[in-house]
Amino acid sequence: MTKPSITLIANDFGYIGPLACGDVQAEGIDLILDRVSPIGRIKTDASVDGGEISFSSYLIGLAQGNRSFVGLPVFPYWAFRQRCFYVRRNSPLKDLKDLVGKRVGTNAWSDSGNTWTRATLREAGIGIDQIAWWVGPVEDPAYDSWGGRPKITVPPYVHSPEPGSTLMEMLLEGEIDALMYPLAPKLFYKENSPIVRLLENYVQVEEAYYRRTGIYPGHHLIGLKREVFDRDPWIARSLFNALDQSKALWQERRKRFAESTPWMLADIEAAMNLMGEDWMPNGVEPNRKMIQAFCEEQYAQKLIDQPLDPTTVFAEFEEVMSE
Repeated sequence: MTKPSITLIANDFGYIGPLACGDVQAEGIDLILDRVSPIGRIKTDASVDGGEISFSSYLIGLAQGNRSFVGLPVFPYWAFRQRCFYVRRNSPLKDLKDLVGKRVGTNAWSDSGNTWTRATLREAGIGIDQIAWWVGPVEDPAYDSWGGRPKITVPPYVHSPEPGSTLMEMLLEGEIDALMYPLAPKLFYKENSPIVRLLENYVQVEEAYYRRTGIYPGHHLIGLKREVFDRDPWIARSLFNALDQSKALWQERRKRFAESTPWMLADIEAAMNLMGEDWMPNGVEPNRKMIQAFCEEQYAQKLIDQPLDPTTVFAEFEEVMSE
């Protein structure tokens, strides 16, 4: 019997390496793994059967009745977010609570990363409606901050910059007080940069956040297109197992080959001491707290109109795994 061919698209994260290199096989599947194309291709190319998608977009879709993807509890991308605030070098702002009553720019409203970043504000006791927000391009005025994202109604305290302007220009000119951006702006790494992080000690702040909450934020998950899942539900189980095995093999090897930076091994050991051997687990049960927290944030931040039951997020996948 011919194996079904499945094209999966994902960013080139290290844990996918064993699967990409053939050290791990997806049982019963002729797997084509695309680690080069932008992951947004999953929404525009009918030849792509599944892959990495936004956790936030997936939840918003579920809340709106969109069942075009079946989510697998595999989270390729994780990150803490307290590092994501930037201010002018001479700014008097030094702490998250200093942002109350201020003007903050960001590149997109409904993205997973920015949702988690606003969650850090709420966790610090700051209402996101206590801040005036501007959503638009950060460095490239041609960047479409709304393209390809789910349609939502933004709150009244969210504004758009003037056409042709960028949030970086607004920050440098004092038109906004801070920037919330998932990736460090290019200007940040310039010598004597005029912008700095709001929280210079972000590592310690993020560690303290984890100790308080036990949450390491997951940003993306693996989605399987509805028509593929309905035709062959077992493919979800095969992909989950293959991705989980690939990650386990990568974890086994990472301490031996921790050469990315001179002190990568020290970072790995510090993370293990705080978060355990596997700080980015797959599956529903080990991520139940994180999944529930993100569902709650979706409603609290008015990204969805009604609370979303976290037990429904991966219900179809769990049903297949129980067979």
